[in-house]
Amino acid sequence: MRLGFLRDCPNGKLDKKQFTAVYKQFYPTGKADNFCKYAFDTFDANGDGSIDFDEFLLAISATSHGDID
Repeated sequence: MRLGFLRDCPNGKLDKKQFTAVYKQFYPTGKADNFCKYAFDTFDANGDGSIDFDEFLLAISATSHGDID
């Protein structure tokens, strides 16, 4: 997963737009747009406007136990 993250984000960080695009890959049947805004703001732990790999793993792990709809 880390290699895919670094392939998509060579600088090691996702902005909100990138996060939404990547997150949708994990939940292709869900309507993730509204949820992604909330998730991004929640998991951007240091408030720098980007999510690093560790923050991304927390977001995926915390939301992987159910349907987002």
